[in-house]
Amino acid sequence: MRPEAVEQLFVRRRGGRVELLVVLETPAGERLRETLLAPTASAEEAVRYAAVQLARRGLRAARRVRVRREAGGALIDDEALKRAFLAALGSQEGEGRWG
Repeated sequence: MRPEAVEQLFVRRRGGRVELLVVLETPAGERLRETLLAPTASAEEAVRYAAVQLARRGLRAARRVRVRREAGGALIDDEALKRAFLAALGSQEGEGRWG
């Protein structure tokens, strides 16, 4: 079954860039995971990049989407990154840059 919503987004640094683990949910409640490697070292730009890529696939944010970043081995909910992700997911402003 095809996923329709982004449930969680995990943000971590990998080799000078940002890696994003995306947890997707299907209408039946199945969870799928995929990894995106953003072409940037900025976490904020990376979540915007992910949002544009996911929006192009017709995905939306789940009702209680979480954006968490890795910091010192721990995962921390990051409201600023969540706002950036939701804003980019709801618009196509980034389309020209990441196209």
